[in-house]
Amino acid sequence: MRPSLARPFRLDRLATFPAALALAAVVALAGCGGAATPPPSFPPGAIVVTAQNQKFSTSELRIPADEKFPLVLVNKDGEAHNVAIRTKQGFDGELVFRHDPITASTVVFDVGPIAAGTYYF
Repeated sequence: MRPSLARPFRLDRLATFPAALALAAVVALAGCGGAATPPPSFPPGAIVVTAQNQKFSTSELRIPADEKFPLVLVNKDGEAHNVAIRTKQGFDGELVFRHDPITASTVVFDVGPIAAGTYYF
């Protein structure tokens, strides 16, 4: 994947997780004799980012400071994507978290804890 502009995000001590994905019900198909494929299940409190068409689905993440959290990367492209969190925009900032490019469709990363502040991904 070509490098793209870094996206800022803040870590606030009072930040809460957005409801990234609240899928709990399995919908039965009426008259088809079968059930729909259940939606993906992610860890509680997961931050979900989707990579599609060489872009991330969000430009900002709000995550809790000083706590570990699960970060889910859903790769809808046929190409590899990576995730990096830095202290500055671009490639000059110190790496706080990095994972090598993946071609898998979905990966869950355990991230943190990271101190309160503004970071770029």
